[in-house]
Amino acid sequence: MGSRPLAHRLCAMASRRTDDPKALDLYAAALEIASAQGDPRQLSEIVSAVREHWAGIKGDRRTLRDAKRRVLKQLGAALRKVSDRIDTTPLYWELFRLGIQEPSYSIRLVVAQEFGTGGNAAFAVIRERVGLHSDPVQEYNDRLDRLKAWKRREYEAWSARMRRARADRTSPRGTSADDIGRLQEDRRELNRNYRDRRVDLFREFVMRAWMLPMLLGSVDEAHRDEARERLTKWLRHLDPKFTGGTPDLPLALEAALAQGFKYAANRRLRHPHTHLSGRNDLIRQAETVLQHSRCWYAQLSLLQALCLWELPDGAGGGPDGHQPFQPLGGATAVRTVKRWLAMAGTGNRAPGQPDQPGDSARRCLHPFVAEAGDLVALALETGQPERFLWIDEKGVADNIGARAGHIGSYRRQSLWIPPSVGWSTLDPRAQRLVADVLVMLNLLERDGHPDEVEERLARMEQPGMSLPPCIRTDREPLQPGLRIGTSTPPAPGSACLPDCKFQLCPYPPRGGLPRGEIREPFCRQQQALLPGNVRRWLPRGLRRKTPRWVGMRVRELDCFWEAMARRTRD
Repeated sequence: MGSRPLAHRLCAMASRRTDDPKALDLYAAALEIASAQGDPRQLSEIVSAVREHWAGIKGDRRTLRDAKRRVLKQLGAALRKVSDRIDTTPLYWELFRLGIQEPSYSIRLVVAQEFGTGGNAAFAVIRERVGLHSDPVQEYNDRLDRLKAWKRREYEAWSARMRRARADRTSPRGTSADDIGRLQEDRRELNRNYRDRRVDLFREFVMRAWMLPMLLGSVDEAHRDEARERLTKWLRHLDPKFTGGTPDLPLALEAALAQGFKYAANRRLRHPHTHLSGRNDLIRQAETVLQHSRCWYAQLSLLQALCLWELPDGAGGGPDGHQPFQPLGGATAVRTVKRWLAMAGTGNRAPGQPDQPGDSARRCLHPFVAEAGDLVALALETGQPERFLWIDEKGVADNIGARAGHIGSYRRQSLWIPPSVGWSTLDPRAQRLVADVLVMLNLLERDGHPDEVEERLARMEQPGMSLPPCIRTDREPLQPGLRIGTSTPPAPGSACLPDCKFQLCPYPPRGGLPRGEIREPFCRQQQALLPGNVRRWLPRGLRRKTPRWVGMRVRELDCFWEAMARRTRD
């Protein structure tokens, strides 16, 4: 039996099992076989089948997530393998569209990372779909204006139908109550349609912000100037000289762009899809974004990205091609991090914040950024970034992982922090920071509506506001035990303390988180990091009871993580 018929049979069998996650494993096998053919045009049929059945495949959430990751990674590997034999640009476009329509944050991230390593073939999608002279923020605003105009037209037409229906109710053969009910359902469908299109637009630009830094690092010399120019068009919307004093890049897209830099920085020199000159461009661009950044999450991500680029990479440096890893000295690491922290956010003040000459950069830092700076210094000093850094908060919290390697040992991976690394590898300080960053992100993103997320992000960056009381002093308003029921979920701010200006509480009910729930093992680990009943009574100077940004009793923090652990149970 030839391998081509086998790939065809696997694809046909998968198409008949549209309600089973195992279908995705069959598609992955078909992709691997088809990519090994001398004429791999059958890939197009398989990719089309995957897209057609993607949304309809059901199953256990974790099983389905893992199966989707496997088929996406196999698809990315297949496209890279055949890119010199066929035109893979249409297939990368299908991959991009699949990512936009995928509701899971972690799966969209896998799509972006596979796309970002596609090099010239993946960049061709951007070149074809986005004009060279197109401004990304202007494009985003124009498309958003057209979408809102469409909603207004549709709503005006619906209002006219409703007025006629209500006027006809007085006649004997006029509109019935059922007709009025159908019109009400039409309005709800209009709102759902608008929301879906609004979210898809936002996801598209978030994915573009993730991908561009990775593509700049993976395209060859022929396309690097254009890739750099396209990335620069994003960055200039953070420059007050270009925008006339107020940056106009949405905060959510600023954070996504910073994430893209971190994903690109995770590739070592030995990575098969990275180029040294593109890497140098990215370092300069990342420092520019750090200087003009306004969002604490962007600053945290950029610090970690710059740390990974700063690590000395001895790939292929020894006589046998294997050189032990050499960390930086402690004094050098501290000076390097101080320089980064000194530039963080100095190019732009937070919204509404007046200039305050004489204020030190350290005093203006967000508590999470300050803690991340300490961890970055430790990563540079020890040469073990996997102990103090992470690539994605949700990914590292979901994965238990393996132990870190010995200092100075040869690092064989092409990534500084491979996907196998989980929270057990992290230092306890990093585990605590990941946990509260993830809680904060879930509070901000909630149901994922872009306009509301942007409003909450802007509220976080107001002058004199760093962390809400529900993170610092009292976590009872978070009410983590809430579940989605038949009634409308409580609105953000409905459970906040009277003096809270953030208006984020309660914590989103179970089932309503774009990034997904924090799993029980990680929550239990947060409890294990707290001192026991005996150690809690020791003098504070002998040990820290809680993270430095938390000013509550150990018992209160323990109760919060107990409730967070219980909410993931059925």
